[in-house]
Formats: sequence, C-alpha cells, structure tokens
Amino acid sequence: MGADGVKVAYIDLSKEKAEVRDRSDLSRYFGGAGVAFKLLSEYEEVLREDALHPEQPIIFSKGFFTGIYPCATKVAAAFKSPLTGELGESHAGGNLSYAMASAGLDAIVIEGASETPVRIRIDESGIEIKEADKLWGLSCFEVENMLDGRSKLYIGEAGEIQIPFACVTVDIYRHFGRLGLGALFGSKGLKAITISGKKRIRVKSSYYQEILKRIKEDNDLKKYSEGYGTSENTAMMNEVGGLPAENLQANRFDVEGITEDAFAKFLVEKKTCSGCPIRCINVAKRDADSPKIAYDYELIYSFGPLLGIGKAEEILELVERVERYGLDAMAIGNLLAWATEACEKEMLGLPVPLKFGATENYLKTIDKLVEGEGIYKDLRKGTEEAAAIYGGKDFALTLGKNAMAGYHTGYALILGQAVGQRHSHMDNNAWFLDFEKYPSEEVVDELISDEKKRCLMNSMGLCLFAISVYDLKTISEGLNAIGIDKSEEELFEIGGEIFEIKQEIKCTCGFEYEKLSFPERLFETESMNGFLNRETVDKMLKRYVERM
Repeated sequence: MGADGVKVAYIDLSKEKAEVRDRSDLSRYFGGAGVAFKLLSEYEEVLREDALHPEQPIIFSKGFFTGIYPCATKVAAAFKSPLTGELGESHAGGNLSYAMASAGLDAIVIEGASETPVRIRIDESGIEIKEADKLWGLSCFEVENMLDGRSKLYIGEAGEIQIPFACVTVDIYRHFGRLGLGALFGSKGLKAITISGKKRIRVKSSYYQEILKRIKEDNDLKKYSEGYGTSENTAMMNEVGGLPAENLQANRFDVEGITEDAFAKFLVEKKTCSGCPIRCINVAKRDADSPKIAYDYELIYSFGPLLGIGKAEEILELVERVERYGLDAMAIGNLLAWATEACEKEMLGLPVPLKFGATENYLKTIDKLVEGEGIYKDLRKGTEEAAAIYGGKDFALTLGKNAMAGYHTGYALILGQAVGQRHSHMDNNAWFLDFEKYPSEEVVDELISDEKKRCLMNSMGLCLFAISVYDLKTISEGLNAIGIDKSEEELFEIGGEIFEIKQEIKCTCGFEYEKLSFPERLFETESMNGFLNRETVDKMLKRYVERM
C-alpha cells in the first residue's frame, strides 16, 4: 500500500491474461495477511470446492512495512489447503517482499490453470506468462540455477504431482512450507515465478533508527544474530523434557550428536532476508559434492529425535532430499515417524521396512513416496489420511490435520495449534504460555488475544522472531512517523477483523471445532509440564468455542 493505492496483479492462467488493478478499498488492512485474506474471502463459492479445483486462487501479499522498517521481510500466501481442506496460510522471507515492492506490486492473485507447464515473469515493464516445458520435471536445485530474477519461487517434483504437503521454495533457503501450496502450483501447471523491478521502495522515517537500535540490543534476538538460532532449541527442549522422540514415545533423546555445536561443524555461512539486520539463516554443506541447505530447529526435530536419528550429517542428508523434491520437512518427518511405529506394530507392511534411526531406509522411503506406487500412493496423502486408512490414529501426531510442532510443552501448545487458524504453533504464543505455566483457565483468552495481534503483525510483514520488539505501541509509533495515525486500540481492532475474516474462510471451507481431535499419544507421554489429561483439553476447547 502506498500513496498510489493498493496495487494488485490479477493473473489468469486459463485465459493467459494479466492486469494490475488499484484496490485502495483494501487499505484498512495494510498489507500481508490482512490484504491476502480479504482478497481470498472474495472467492467464497470456489472455496467450497476441492482445494485443487482449477479456479482456486493463490494470493500473495507483501507486508505494509516492507522497505520502511527492519525485519519486515515477510510475504503472506493465502489459499485453500490441499492437506487440511481448509484455510491455507504460509509466510516466506528471502527477497520476495522487496522484489514485489520494486515491481510496484502490493499483492498478486493467480487464478485458473494452464494446460501446459508455465512460469510467470514479473518486472516493472509488465507481466508475462511463459512456457516452462524445459523446467517441468526438474528438481528445486536445478530450477534455481536456470532462473533469473531478484526473487524466485518454484516447485520441485512433489508439487508437480500434487503431493498435499509439497512446498514452494523461495530464493533457495526460504519456503512457503506448510499446508501444501506447492500442490496448488502443480495443479495449475505453474512451475515458477520470477519477480524483479527498479522501483525505489524505501520510505524515509526518523523512527527507523530507533527500531533498529532496539532490535540490535534485544536479548531475545541475539540468539539469532550472535548464536546459532533455533538450533539451540534441541538441547533446551531435551533438558526440560519437552522434546518429542521416536514419534513421541519419549520426551527426551540423546542429543549429543545433534546440538547446535554439532551442526555448526557443517555451517558455511549465515544469511539474512532483504531488509533484515539479523542473520538467522544457517546455511550448511555436508561435503564438497552436496548442495548448500538451510537448517533450523524444526528440521532438526523432524528428522532427528522424532525419527530416532542422532547424527547431524544424517539429518542434513534427509533435509537435502526433501529440498530436492520440494516437500515440507515437518509434514514428511511426521509421516515417517507415524509409519515407523505402524510398521513396528505390524499395522503397515512396506517394501522398505522402517525402523527408528535407520536413515538409509528413510531416504529410500522419501523417494518411493514421490514415485507414489502401491501403498506409497496412500502414504503420501499425509499422516492424518494414512492413519485413517491403515489405523494408528491414536499415535498420529497431527493437530487440525497438520503435523505437530516439535514442542511437547503442555496444554497451551496442543490447544493453540489445534485451534490456531492455520493449525500452526506460530499462530499464537502457546509455547510461551506453557513455559510461564499459565493456568489453563487463562490460556484460552491469551491465545485469542495474541493471535489477533499476530494477524496485525503478519499484515505489516513483520518476522515473528521480532515480536519482542514490535509490540502494538511500537507499530503505532512507526505508523505515526510516516503520517498514519492509528492507536494501539485501533490496531488491535484491525487485527481482530482480520482474525474474523480468516475464521469465516475456515467455516466456508467446512471447518468445525467439534471435529477437532487430539491423539491419545499426547496424554500417554509426559510433557514438559507433566502428564496431560484429555478432560482438561476438552474443557479448554469448550471455553475457546464460547469465546469465539
């Protein structure tokens, strides 16, 4: 959103047409998640259809603070998820937000589907839909090397064959990872998008230096800028007894070989997203012949303790494999963990037998999932669907059909991910509430309040790592410095409106709180805060529904 309105590019792949429209009517929602979901809400009829229906839209919207303040690196993607069948939301950094701004765009809406592989090229001169036959079938690593542009988005083979947890890779090291956006690209025949531009995007603000100073001095952020980032969580979660191991059959694991120091042996550089002073992207390389990949706690958890693997090099090899295909690491780690236990219980017979800690067989299984023959065609539907077919729902670690995050901390985390509007641990501050030992009766109100604030932050395009700096007061002062008068109360109200828009989309897609389920394993294995009981969760869920 700028002085010349909200510029939205509408690209119709069926008609091979593109145009840019001024949608100044959306300016109340600033940008990012607010604009993205307000746009998605305009497709009410098709949202009732299958997630891979040709007319399902894909929407990208850059954050309002892009180019104005530091750490405003994110672009929000809004879509119907092929994994959950409801609201799909993902956020990616890299160069994308700055590239969209430099091309003069605030948002992009992609409609329709192409009968042949295509790619979209966007720059200040216009929008082109170009053939992509030579790119189709190539890995993410190969496509990256064949594209030009300030920012590059692309899918691998997993997206082409519409695996419901396929991701979209952004600028090598970032992703629209959760909930299957890559499958939507594949269903539309869309292999890649490149965006460049020369438009000057920085808005001078006297408040910029003040926020930058706060960011550099913030102790929470020093973990990323001066340390090894979230990879430090592995040892910490293990120490407190909240680390899901071997499909959450235990809450601790031998982490000596997968600590931040173990991974640091393979660290070759630390990178940052455009417009961010924090170098939080840890880039590793196993050996001279392996590709460079980024790693963080969620990947370490998904391919390490969850699968019984305790060697950093083996985890990195698994990350390389899913990066090549363009798969969401958390989803496939979750699926492999469930399948391993199902094999051990003789509920599942696989040509390649699975055993916790057997890395080579996990690598082979990932290949076979992409090939999709026989039983693997069922497995690649995701953990929730596979468990519905073969049994074992009591140890299928999904919340709202999405893979559980790597934190078995307590009631707030499992409820927060289940009711969060995209079923992500990043929807709200649940993890914090468990660490602070909030009483269960207070957790619900805190979850709702915090998610509304995050809706506002996600509209500004702010990285949630910087949440300790960007409170509503700081955002209000930042807006005031560029001539926009919004009080903290008004901003929270707008966050609440965005929250309601997302809730309406979920309901349109068929979501019902009454259908939420919690796997028995969550209550069988001790959490960081002791053993949990289902009755308490049920009471908290009831309270949440009453507050909605």
